[in-house]
Amino acid sequence: MEFWHNRWVTEQIGWHRSEVNEMLVKHWSCLNLAPDAEVLVPLCGKSLDMVWLAEQGHKVVGLELVERAVESFFLERNMQPEKVTKGQHVRYKSPPFTVMQGDLFALKTNTFRADAWYDRAAMIALPDASRAAYVDQLRQQTKAGAVGLLITYAYPQHEMDGPPFALHDDDVRRFYAEGFDLEQLEQVELEDERGRGLSSITLSVFKITRT
Repeated sequence: MEFWHNRWVTEQIGWHRSEVNEMLVKHWSCLNLAPDAEVLVPLCGKSLDMVWLAEQGHKVVGLELVERAVESFFLERNMQPEKVTKGQHVRYKSPPFTVMQGDLFALKTNTFRADAWYDRAAMIALPDASRAAYVDQLRQQTKAGAVGLLITYAYPQHEMDGPPFALHDDDVRRFYAEGFDLEQLEQVELEDERGRGLSSITLSVFKITRT
Protein backbone atom coordinates (compact mmCIF):
# COMPACT_ATOMS: atom_id res chain seq x y z
CA MET A 1 0.00 0.00 0.00
CA GLU A 2 2.85 2.39 0.84
CA PHE A 3 4.16 2.23 -2.74
CA TRP A 4 0.83 3.34 -4.25
CA HIS A 5 0.20 5.91 -1.52
CA ASN A 6 3.58 7.51 -2.21
CA ARG A 7 2.89 7.59 -5.94
CA TRP A 8 -0.31 9.56 -5.33
CA VAL A 9 1.25 11.89 -2.77
CA THR A 10 4.11 12.73 -5.14
CA GLU A 11 1.71 12.83 -8.11
CA GLN A 12 3.64 10.13 -9.97
CA ILE A 13 0.44 8.89 -11.55
CA GLY A 14 1.43 8.41 -15.16
CA TRP A 15 -1.29 5.80 -15.60
CA HIS A 16 -3.98 8.44 -15.07
CA ARG A 17 -5.29 9.82 -18.36
CA SER A 18 -6.86 13.21 -19.04
CA GLU A 19 -9.22 11.69 -21.57
CA VAL A 20 -11.50 8.68 -21.75
CA ASN A 21 -9.83 5.51 -23.01
CA GLU A 22 -10.51 5.11 -26.73
CA MET A 23 -10.71 1.32 -26.50
CA LEU A 24 -13.43 1.62 -23.87
CA VAL A 25 -15.46 3.88 -26.14
CA LYS A 26 -14.86 1.66 -29.15
CA HIS A 27 -15.68 -1.71 -27.62
CA TRP A 28 -18.00 -1.19 -24.65
CA SER A 29 -21.15 -1.70 -26.72
CA CYS A 30 -19.94 -5.26 -27.47
CA LEU A 31 -20.92 -6.20 -23.92
CA ASN A 32 -24.61 -5.58 -24.71
CA LEU A 33 -25.44 -4.29 -21.25
CA ALA A 34 -28.65 -2.72 -20.03
CA PRO A 35 -28.17 1.02 -19.45
CA ASP A 36 -28.74 0.69 -15.69
CA ALA A 37 -26.25 -2.18 -15.27
CA GLU A 38 -23.89 -2.04 -12.29
CA VAL A 39 -20.27 -1.91 -13.45
CA LEU A 40 -17.30 -2.75 -11.24
CA VAL A 41 -14.05 -0.83 -11.86
CA PRO A 42 -11.17 -2.40 -9.87
CA LEU A 43 -8.22 -0.19 -8.86
CA CYS A 44 -10.11 2.74 -10.33
CA GLY A 45 -8.00 5.65 -9.10
CA LYS A 46 -9.79 8.81 -10.23
CA SER A 47 -10.31 7.56 -13.77
CA LEU A 48 -12.42 9.60 -16.19
CA ASP A 49 -13.53 6.27 -17.61
CA MET A 50 -15.89 5.98 -14.63
CA VAL A 51 -17.53 9.25 -15.64
CA TRP A 52 -18.01 7.98 -19.18
CA LEU A 53 -19.55 4.74 -17.89
CA ALA A 54 -21.96 6.76 -15.75
CA GLU A 55 -22.90 8.83 -18.80
CA GLN A 56 -24.03 5.60 -20.46
CA GLY A 57 -26.54 5.19 -17.63
CA HIS A 58 -24.55 2.68 -15.57
CA LYS A 59 -24.20 2.51 -11.80
CA VAL A 60 -20.45 2.61 -11.26
CA VAL A 61 -18.69 0.82 -8.39
CA GLY A 62 -15.01 1.64 -8.01
CA LEU A 63 -12.53 -0.28 -5.89
CA GLU A 64 -9.48 1.72 -4.86
CA LEU A 65 -6.69 1.25 -2.32
CA VAL A 66 -5.55 4.86 -1.88
CA GLU A 67 -7.75 7.34 0.00
CA ARG A 68 -6.22 10.34 -1.78
CA ALA A 69 -7.31 8.98 -5.16
CA VAL A 70 -10.91 8.53 -4.00
CA GLU A 71 -11.08 11.96 -2.39
CA SER A 72 -9.68 13.54 -5.57
CA PHE A 73 -12.27 11.82 -7.76
CA PHE A 74 -15.21 13.26 -5.85
CA LEU A 75 -13.59 16.65 -5.25
CA GLU A 76 -12.96 17.11 -8.97
CA ARG A 77 -16.66 16.34 -9.61
CA ASN A 78 -17.73 18.84 -6.90
CA MET A 79 -19.48 15.96 -5.16
CA GLN A 80 -19.79 15.38 -1.42
CA PRO A 81 -20.17 11.64 -1.01
CA GLU A 82 -21.65 9.89 1.99
CA LYS A 83 -18.81 8.10 3.83
CA VAL A 84 -19.48 4.94 5.80
CA THR A 85 -16.90 2.61 7.35
CA LYS A 86 -17.53 -1.02 6.44
CA GLY A 87 -15.06 -3.21 8.32
CA GLN A 88 -11.65 -2.67 6.72
CA HIS A 89 -13.08 -0.42 4.01
CA VAL A 90 -14.63 3.01 3.65
CA ARG A 91 -17.57 3.33 1.26
CA TYR A 92 -17.94 6.63 -0.57
CA LYS A 93 -21.33 7.04 -2.21
CA SER A 94 -22.76 9.79 -4.37
CA PRO A 95 -24.99 8.28 -7.08
CA PRO A 96 -24.32 7.06 -9.65
CA PHE A 97 -20.89 6.46 -8.08
CA THR A 98 -19.90 4.19 -5.21
CA VAL A 99 -16.22 3.76 -4.42
CA MET A 100 -14.97 1.28 -1.83
CA GLN A 101 -11.61 2.40 -0.46
CA GLY A 102 -9.35 -0.27 0.96
CA ASP A 103 -7.66 -3.54 0.06
CA LEU A 104 -9.44 -5.16 -2.89
CA PHE A 105 -8.33 -8.60 -1.72
CA ALA A 106 -9.93 -8.09 1.70
CA LEU A 107 -13.44 -7.54 0.33
CA LYS A 108 -15.93 -10.09 1.61
CA THR A 109 -17.59 -12.39 -0.92
CA ASN A 110 -20.68 -10.82 -2.53
CA THR A 111 -20.00 -7.36 -1.14
CA PHE A 112 -21.11 -6.42 -4.64
CA ARG A 113 -23.08 -8.35 -7.27
CA ALA A 114 -22.05 -6.43 -10.35
CA ASP A 115 -23.44 -7.05 -13.83
CA ALA A 116 -20.14 -6.18 -15.50
CA TRP A 117 -16.60 -5.03 -14.90
CA TYR A 118 -14.04 -2.85 -16.66
CA ASP A 119 -10.28 -3.32 -16.29
CA ARG A 120 -7.85 -0.97 -18.00
CA ALA A 121 -5.18 -0.62 -15.33
CA ALA A 122 -5.90 -3.18 -12.60
CA MET A 123 -4.50 -6.49 -13.77
CA ILE A 124 -1.40 -4.85 -15.26
CA ALA A 125 -0.77 -3.13 -11.91
CA LEU A 126 -0.47 -6.52 -10.21
CA PRO A 127 2.50 -8.89 -10.37
CA ASP A 128 1.86 -12.33 -11.79
CA ALA A 129 1.72 -13.91 -8.33
CA SER A 130 -1.32 -11.81 -7.35
CA ARG A 131 -3.36 -12.24 -10.51
CA ALA A 132 -5.11 -15.52 -9.71
CA ALA A 133 -6.42 -14.01 -6.46
CA TYR A 134 -7.56 -10.94 -8.42
CA VAL A 135 -9.55 -13.05 -10.89
CA ASP A 136 -11.08 -14.97 -7.99
CA GLN A 137 -12.13 -11.68 -6.40
CA LEU A 138 -13.78 -10.62 -9.66
CA ARG A 139 -15.73 -13.87 -9.57
CA GLN A 140 -16.83 -13.18 -5.99
CA GLN A 141 -18.01 -9.63 -6.71
CA THR A 142 -20.00 -10.26 -9.93
CA LYS A 143 -23.10 -12.17 -10.93
CA ALA A 144 -23.09 -15.35 -12.99
CA GLY A 145 -23.24 -14.22 -16.61
CA ALA A 146 -21.46 -10.93 -15.86
CA VAL A 147 -19.32 -9.57 -18.67
CA GLY A 148 -16.07 -7.67 -18.56
CA LEU A 149 -13.87 -5.59 -20.82
CA LEU A 150 -10.15 -6.11 -20.24
CA ILE A 151 -7.47 -3.93 -21.85
CA THR A 152 -3.96 -5.36 -21.60
CA TYR A 153 -0.42 -4.01 -21.97
CA ALA A 154 2.29 -6.47 -22.96
CA TYR A 155 6.05 -6.14 -23.45
CA PRO A 156 9.14 -8.29 -22.76
CA GLN A 157 9.04 -8.26 -18.95
CA HIS A 158 12.83 -8.42 -18.59
CA GLU A 159 13.15 -5.06 -20.37
CA MET A 160 11.37 -3.05 -17.63
CA ASP A 161 10.45 -3.37 -13.98
CA GLY A 162 6.72 -3.00 -13.40
CA PRO A 163 4.26 -1.65 -12.70
CA PRO A 164 2.77 -1.78 -15.22
CA PHE A 165 3.59 -5.48 -15.44
CA ALA A 166 3.37 -7.22 -18.78
CA LEU A 167 0.11 -9.09 -19.39
CA HIS A 168 0.36 -11.24 -22.50
CA ASP A 169 -2.57 -12.82 -24.30
CA ASP A 170 -1.52 -16.31 -23.18
CA ASP A 171 -1.51 -15.09 -19.58
CA VAL A 172 -5.05 -13.78 -19.96
CA ARG A 173 -6.19 -17.14 -21.29
CA ARG A 174 -4.39 -18.92 -18.44
CA PHE A 175 -5.93 -16.85 -15.65
CA TYR A 176 -9.44 -16.93 -17.11
CA ALA A 177 -9.33 -20.57 -18.20
CA GLU A 178 -11.85 -21.78 -15.62
CA GLY A 179 -15.30 -20.28 -15.28
CA PHE A 180 -14.98 -17.68 -18.03
CA ASP A 181 -15.41 -17.43 -21.79
CA LEU A 182 -12.99 -15.18 -23.67
CA GLU A 183 -13.28 -13.31 -26.95
CA GLN A 184 -10.37 -11.22 -28.21
CA LEU A 185 -11.77 -8.06 -29.78
CA GLU A 186 -8.58 -6.33 -30.91
CA GLN A 187 -4.79 -6.38 -30.79
CA VAL A 188 -2.56 -3.45 -31.77
CA GLU A 189 1.14 -2.62 -31.67
CA LEU A 190 1.83 0.60 -29.75
CA GLU A 191 4.57 2.22 -31.79
CA ASP A 192 4.32 5.55 -29.93
CA GLU A 193 5.10 3.87 -26.58
CA ARG A 194 8.56 2.66 -27.57
CA GLY A 195 10.14 5.76 -26.05
CA ARG A 196 10.27 3.73 -22.84
CA GLY A 197 13.11 1.76 -24.44
CA LEU A 198 11.05 -1.37 -24.97
CA SER A 199 11.52 -3.48 -28.08
CA SER A 200 7.79 -4.14 -28.49
CA ILE A 201 4.54 -3.15 -26.80
CA THR A 202 1.20 -4.73 -27.58
CA LEU A 203 -2.29 -3.80 -26.44
CA SER A 204 -5.13 -6.31 -26.54
CA VAL A 205 -8.83 -5.99 -25.77
CA PHE A 206 -10.84 -8.93 -24.44
CA LYS A 207 -14.51 -9.48 -23.79
CA ILE A 208 -14.78 -11.87 -20.85
CA THR A 209 -17.98 -13.59 -19.78
CA ARG A 210 -18.37 -15.24 -16.38
CA THR A 211 -20.06 -18.62 -16.95
